[in-house]
Parts: sequence; C-alpha cells; structure tokens
Amino acid sequence: MIQSLTYEELGHRIKDLEQKIHQMEISGNQYRYLVDSTSDSLYLVDEEGRYLFINDNHLHRLNLPAEKIVGYSYKDFHSPQQSQDFTKKVKQVFATGQSIQDEHQSPNKTEYFLRTFSPVRENGDSSKKIAVAIVSKDITERRRAEEALRKSEEKYRLLIENSNEAIFIIQAEKITFANKRFPQMLGYNLKEILNTSLRNLVLDEDRDMVYKQQQSSMRGENSSNNYTFRIIDKDGSTHWVETNSLVVDWDNQPATLNFMRDITKQKRTEARLLQAKKMESIGTLAGGIAHDFNNLLMGIQGHASLALLLIDPQTPIHEHLKTIETLVMSGADLTKQLLGFARGGKYEVKTVDINSLIYRASETIGRTKKEITIHHALADDLCLTDVDPGQIDQVLLNLYVNAWQAMPGGGDLYLRTSNVILEENRFKDYNGKNGHYVKISITDTGVGMDERTKERIFEPFFTTKEMGRGAGLGLASVYGIIKNHNGFINVYSEKGHGSTFTIYLPVSAHTKIKEQETEQSREMSRGTETILIVDDESLILDVGRELLKALGYKVFTAQNGSTAIDICTQAKESIDLVILDMVMPEMSGGEIFDELKKIKPDVKVLLSSGYSINGQASKIINRGCVGFIQKPFTMGEIAIHLRKILDDKSGH
Repeated sequence: MIQSLTYEELGHRIKDLEQKIHQMEISGNQYRYLVDSTSDSLYLVDEEGRYLFINDNHLHRLNLPAEKIVGYSYKDFHSPQQSQDFTKKVKQVFATGQSIQDEHQSPNKTEYFLRTFSPVRENGDSSKKIAVAIVSKDITERRRAEEALRKSEEKYRLLIENSNEAIFIIQAEKITFANKRFPQMLGYNLKEILNTSLRNLVLDEDRDMVYKQQQSSMRGENSSNNYTFRIIDKDGSTHWVETNSLVVDWDNQPATLNFMRDITKQKRTEARLLQAKKMESIGTLAGGIAHDFNNLLMGIQGHASLALLLIDPQTPIHEHLKTIETLVMSGADLTKQLLGFARGGKYEVKTVDINSLIYRASETIGRTKKEITIHHALADDLCLTDVDPGQIDQVLLNLYVNAWQAMPGGGDLYLRTSNVILEENRFKDYNGKNGHYVKISITDTGVGMDERTKERIFEPFFTTKEMGRGAGLGLASVYGIIKNHNGFINVYSEKGHGSTFTIYLPVSAHTKIKEQETEQSREMSRGTETILIVDDESLILDVGRELLKALGYKVFTAQNGSTAIDICTQAKESIDLVILDMVMPEMSGGEIFDELKKIKPDVKVLLSSGYSINGQASKIINRGCVGFIQKPFTMGEIAIHLRKILDDKSGH
C-alpha cells in the first residue's frame, strides 16, 4: 500500500534531494579540483592501455585537449618501445593486483618521470580490476641534482684514485678508507689495509711520535699537521714518508684525513748531500792533520838519517835507528791514507789501462786469500783513464780487503769493467757530471750491510771491527781518492746479500799509454851545488840543512817569503835550486815562487809539502816548478830528486 504524501511533505523531500545532489556536485568538483591542481600527472587506462581519464597536468604535458586523448591508446602518443614497456606494466598490474614503479624519460629525453601503476577495483569487489591508475611525478630536477652529484663524486674519486699521494681516513685509530695508492705504496692489497691500525705499519722507533701527531690533529691543535716518519712495507723494507693530517667529519664522527707521500728518494738525496758536505769538511781537517803530522815525521826521519850516517852499522843502536825509519814510513803510509781522503790529494798522474791495475791487485789478494774465488769480466775495449796508479792500487786493495773481511768463510769476488756514458746528471747526487766514464764494479757474496752502516762506511775512523783491529781509514781514503780523480763511488748492499762497490772514473783524452821512464838507481847521490830551503817550520829547516850538508851541498835557509826573496836577491848567481814549502804564512808558496822567478827567471824550484799534489800545488807546478817531493822523505829520496833536477841541462 503506497503511502500518500501531502504537498508539503513532497516539497520537503524534493528540497532534501536537491541539497544532496548539490552536495554531490560540490564533492565531485572538489575531487576534480584536487586531481587537477596536483603537480603530478594522473590518468586511468584500461587493460589495453586506452585512456579512461586524464587530469589537466597530463593534458598540458601532452599538449592536447581531452577529447583528443580519452578513448585513445597510450601507443598513439608514444614510441613503439615506450608503448610496449607501458602496456607490459599495465597488464602486469591487472594480472597481479600489485602496484609497481618505474622511471622513464620524455620523448625528447630532457625530462625524467617516476611512474606508479596502481590497480583500480570495483566497489565491493576487491578481486575485480576495472582500470589502472598512473601517477607520473616529474623528477627531472632531482635526477639532474643526482647526476651532478654523481659527476662530482666521480671527479673527486678520479682525483683521489689517481693521486700520487696515499690518501686515507683514520677513525678510532683504524684505517676506514684508503685510495689505491696507499696499498700500492706498501705492497699490500686494499683489504689488507682497511680496518688496520696505521701504527702497525710504522717503524717501532716512530710509533709514539705518529700516535701523538694523530691525537694532536684529532684535538684540533693543528689545522694542518705535517710530519715525517718511517713506514714498513709488506717486504719489510723501510720507506720515509711525509704526512699531512687534518681533522674531518666522516659518517658523522670525527676522523683524520691524511695525505702521505713517499720521500725515500728525497731523504737519500739529502743524506748524500749532507754526507758530501760532512766528508768535505772532514777531508779539509784530515789534510791539515796529515800536513802537520808529515812535518813532524820529516823531523824524525831527518834526524834518524843523520844519526845513521854517524853510527857504525854493526852496533845495536844502528838497528834501533833503522826501526825508527821503518816506523816513520808506516806513519807516512797512514798520512797517505788521510791525504787520499783529503780534498785534492793526487801524486803522480799517468794515463793507464785500469784493467791492468785490477788484474795486478787481484793477483796480490788472490795469492794471500785462497778461500776467495775471483771472477774477472773486464771489457776488452776499455778506455784509458788519467789516474795516480799508486792511489788506484790503494783503492782496489782496500776494496778487495773489505770484501775478504765480509766473507769470513770464503766466497766469490766479481770484478767487472765497462765503458759507460752518463747523461742527464743521472748521478748528480754524487756530484757526477755527464760524459764518458770507465765503470768498475767490485761485488762480494759476503754478509752485506744494513742501511745505517752503509750511510757511514766512507767516514774516516768509522769501523765495524773490534777495537784495535782497524783504523777506519780504508774506505774513507777510497772515497777521497776517487773524488779527487773527478770520479765518484756508490755502494749497494743488503744485509745477508753481499755488497757491490761501483766506481766511475772519467775517460782520458789520450788514446795511447806513454812509455814510462825506467826507475833510477837508488844509490846515494851527492853534490856541491847551493840550495835554498824555504819552510816556515824551524824543525824542517834545521834537519833539512843538516841532510843537505851531509850530501855535500851548500845551504841557505829562510823561514818566510821576505827572507827568501832577500837571500835570492843577494845570492841569485850562486843559488842552483830552491826547495820551497807550499804552505807558508804571510806569503803563500805560489806568491814566493812568482817573486823568485822575477829575480831569477831560470831558477829551479822543487816544491815540497806535507800535503799531496792538490789543486794549489798543481797550479804552482804548472807555472814552472821542476818537481814535487812529499814529506816525509828519506835522505836517499831527496838525493835522487836533487841529482835528477840539477843534472838536467834542459832547464826543466
């Protein structure tokens, strides 16, 4: 039975219905407003990818009116590849009922979008999918920022990974990050380095210092903390490194950022330069000591020679005096080693074949040290060199003896020579210059040396022998002699693996060896000529005067340059020869020589010194001296020199 309504009731119902319809329109408009006002693209498609609904943002993106899009398929507006991928995802959502996301680019590949595909179900039936809703969010700016960040990170990584410096982070005393240079520097792989303590890699002696420096950086006491220390690589070798540390924030925790450089070569160069300066200073000191000592020995030698002339050879005192002479010569040999080390010490330079000196010296050591096997690999075409043969003999014998002592149980000694050309100041650390050199290598299979010993072996008086077993002058004189021949020497050695001493001597400008004069008779020669002795040491003047008088000569003496000039001026016609000391106070030997030449141009001057023929003596000799005699000398030696000079009628 249908209930009848009054007109008034019907009017109220109609009014209520109109209000509901109006509210629904308002609600629908609100939803539409929300959909259209979002910055994202929103649209619905069916299972085939046909547009069912599209918001204003997506209409704007496609730049088409709604009637040109709704009912059309996605493939009508996009490339086949994009359409195929889109349709595949729509069907996947219909099949699984699960939302999925992807990123894609605009057709012109200038924009990036993040798309979310979500199923749309019919009301009351969650299993029935009627459409797929796609929300497409513009992520172009985000992608550009990410790409810029990626490129920036790539640049920094490129710089860090290709840096010549080891770059690493230390946090909580552990290495938490390291570039590839760090493990390469020490011979490890990256896994072996990470999460280890830097202190485990540092030489024991430097660990406390490194720890304090790291702690100082962490406390911010130094904004940039620079320090050097020694680090051990995987093979156990020591490297000098310089490290710069500063505090940084790493994963929201304080840490130190470290830049480490291998300065081992620099340290070695500095050590060599320091060694060269030290050796030059010690060399100057050694030369002065040797000069004074030779003057003292000259006095002893002279008086011993004079006493021997007065003593019957059959008396016991005669033997004591001969022993004194022997001891004086032993002292002279010691000063020769000092002078060999001192700057500029050469005696008699000749053009020689180094191979012959090497053979001769090796035969000597081979006869006495049978436990050593000597191997020769000497170049047949070896260039000649200008050297003092006696001093090079001393160098070779010192190095052979050094090798023998390094092989107490016997071993092998390898002697090699070759011609080499040094270019681009390859050995500038040794003051080596470009040019042609003869290279001499002396290698033993002995006990070798550690780094600390190797740094000091050329120092005078340094020795690894026990007290009383060596003066420590052997290798020092080797260094000095080679340096004084404008050559240089270096050494390579490892503990337990023997040593190699390599000598470089400049090649001679001569291509042939001059014939050497035969040794003169050592018979005591006498004379009656007049000789002027010039020396600042009264001891030398006294003993020299007595020696020459004993040989039959008339003698004048002068203790300084002005006295010598006065005597030569007054008795220039009678003076046949001047024995001139090189080192004099007030006027030097060279200045005295020049003045004597002015007074008597043909005067014969024999240069005498406790020094060897260094640069200063060579200059005087080149200006016209007739010879050089090294103090201390015996009566027999001075007798031979005098007769050789005075009997030479050529004036030379």
